[in-house]
Amino acid sequence: MRKLIHLSWIIGLLIPVLVFGQTEELPGVLKDHVRVLASPEFQGRGLGTEGAELARAYISTHFADAGLEPIGEDYFHDFRVRIGLAWVPAINVVGKLPGSNPELKDEVIVVGAHYDHLGYVYRSGDKSIYHGADDNASGVATLIELAAHLSENREKVGRTIVFVAFDAEESGLWGARMFLQDSVVHPERIRGMFSLDMVGMYEANNALDLKGIASFAGGRELAEQLSQKHHIKLGNTSAEIERRTDTWPFGNIGIPAAHAFTHLKSPYHQPEDTYDLLDYEGMASIKGFLADLIVELSQMPEVNPSDAFAARLKKSEEGRVVEIKKPFFSFGLVLHNGSGHHRYRDEFFRAKSVYNFSGGLFAQFNLSPSFTLQPELLFDLNGSKFGDGTFRRTSITAPVNLQYNLFQIESEARFFILGGAYYRYNVGGKVEGNSIDYGNDFEENEWGLSFGLGVEIMRVHLGWTQRIGMSDINQSHSVGTSLRDRNSYFSIGYRF
Repeated sequence: MRKLIHLSWIIGLLIPVLVFGQTEELPGVLKDHVRVLASPEFQGRGLGTEGAELARAYISTHFADAGLEPIGEDYFHDFRVRIGLAWVPAINVVGKLPGSNPELKDEVIVVGAHYDHLGYVYRSGDKSIYHGADDNASGVATLIELAAHLSENREKVGRTIVFVAFDAEESGLWGARMFLQDSVVHPERIRGMFSLDMVGMYEANNALDLKGIASFAGGRELAEQLSQKHHIKLGNTSAEIERRTDTWPFGNIGIPAAHAFTHLKSPYHQPEDTYDLLDYEGMASIKGFLADLIVELSQMPEVNPSDAFAARLKKSEEGRVVEIKKPFFSFGLVLHNGSGHHRYRDEFFRAKSVYNFSGGLFAQFNLSPSFTLQPELLFDLNGSKFGDGTFRRTSITAPVNLQYNLFQIESEARFFILGGAYYRYNVGGKVEGNSIDYGNDFEENEWGLSFGLGVEIMRVHLGWTQRIGMSDINQSHSVGTSLRDRNSYFSIGYRF
């Protein structure tokens, strides 16, 4: 009975969109799509929920109305996603527009937009819905209208276009991953991919990013030419594949992939991401621009990876693309928070611990799939406590560590151990309220060893590091025993 009620309700929603959408201006049609998909009745389109089921019914109805062919017996590609200990059912919605060129129609361009969002939560007994208007009802609405437009002009489409509303993007890009893994379309047939993810804030961003378009040979030049025709200002048009959306699984196996994106100008991952905030005139312009871009790519005699993109691909001995290689050099920011103390080498006791902090820049040199060299340059606040006094130094510290990857998942995540050495130059500080005398009592220079472990997920680093001083921090005549520094840190970093 509940499903019948939902079906009747969604038919009621569809009637004005299907009837009036034939004559209504495109911005209004796009707004109607987003209003429905981001409505309270869809409950945030969470993975495995009734709201997601309603969204699938809405999208598949519009695919059918546009004249798209099912990819199999129907428009649905079923798979499962493991969330904790549970396996959750998920479904991509897939429709096909066959190409009109007999020589090109066996090749495919995939155009996708994820329809899932965060669902809802209860706070203090009140239901809070994450509507997901910009993320990503905006992309789905544009996808639906792209499908309708290209279907109406199918004689212009050379290669086959496959439209996919991906599920489980928010849970780890699983819809795109499983689309490829299950060979819904064999990856060797796919010449390129577009992901429409958050395209509803063009006016606020004053540009459309098309990150990855330069992974297509001639893609950037073509996009810039068409953007002038449609009065679209382009932002990022690099060859780098965006990791945080459905482009990544495609790009990571060597398929050129571009992410259409108007940045995080909406209330990202907040309940306030509602349909009334979006720029529908901008979405209409983006739809027109992308339609022409996709048509042009579908008609080109060849669609190949650009040299800049191909140079980053790691291939097997048979020549098959395995994944995107990490760049040899990269850099980022790192913060270390923890504690430190001094050890009396000739005694059984040590100083008490105090809060220690260091932060600064790091570089990475990917020497091989297993080894990464990471030097850092840090501002360092370190010290210890003894009795009622505190010893506190400010320093410039330069660790150099070699990381060994114990295991990794493609180039997206890795777990590693590290070891190396550090040099520290002490520039100031106080002991019991008095300035430290580096000329007579304490050493300006120090070195030591470090070891630890860490994990890198996408571009974020988390880890633990121990630094052990191997040189005395005090001059030999200043105290009766030698003092050496020891620090333990939890670290967080971001690689650009």
